[in-house]
Amino acid sequence: VVNNQQQAQVALVLSAPAKVTNHLVALVEQTSRGLDASETLAQIEGIFTHLIAGLKSKYPALDDSKLKARMELEFAGVRRQMQGITLLGQCPDNIQAQILSRGEALSIACMHELLSVRGHEVVLIDPVKLLLAEGGFLESHVNIDVSRARFQAEPLKTEAVYLMAGFTGGNEKGELVLLGRNGSDYSAACLAACVSAECCEIWTDVDGFMTADPRVIKSAYTINELSYIEAMELCNFGAKVIYPPTIYPVCV
Repeated sequence: VVNNQQQAQVALVLSAPAKVTNHLVALVEQTSRGLDASETLAQIEGIFTHLIAGLKSKYPALDDSKLKARMELEFAGVRRQMQGITLLGQCPDNIQAQILSRGEALSIACMHELLSVRGHEVVLIDPVKLLLAEGGFLESHVNIDVSRARFQAEPLKTEAVYLMAGFTGGNEKGELVLLGRNGSDYSAACLAACVSAECCEIWTDVDGFMTADPRVIKSAYTINELSYIEAMELCNFGAKVIYPPTIYPVCV
């Protein structure tokens, strides 16, 4: 990001750290069933505690107390929501959307502090305010035309790094909604379209599209060539024969 910022305007869309969203889904399911989800919440907190400690060890000037306070605030809110879910015996979709998006919110907080301590100006993009999403609380799609108009009304700072949480948007009432699992890739493509970006790069945990999930199939290998048409055909069949399982147009 820092290297690219020296050449052109950069905006960074972040997902939650690995395993966090899966843990949050499990937390909602456990609490809805009347089970004790405190251990699951502790695992999520442990991931961020380890992440913050690693940042502090590498950058001693980083304000880790600020990040720890933000983490405690976020998870205090999750605990209150868990109490409500326990009383109801179920989790309303709007509450579930708020809980499942906490990983992205904390990712943004950590990256903000990291870039700031390295001396970079950071501007936060609020996807709930700028990305108009249509559909349910847990599976919405972005209205690109309306969202593009909103972005055009916002002045850009060419010297700043822009940060936006993935996976989320806002409905016409301004309520937080989710863009579906793996929605951070989709968020990045939507942001690129809304600001007429030269290119959108999707960074993942593998070097390219693979024949299967390498964590499950040890013999999986990277596909050397894959045309856009072939990729979309695979998507139409569920995209389970390749990994990562989502494909979006990445250059606009």
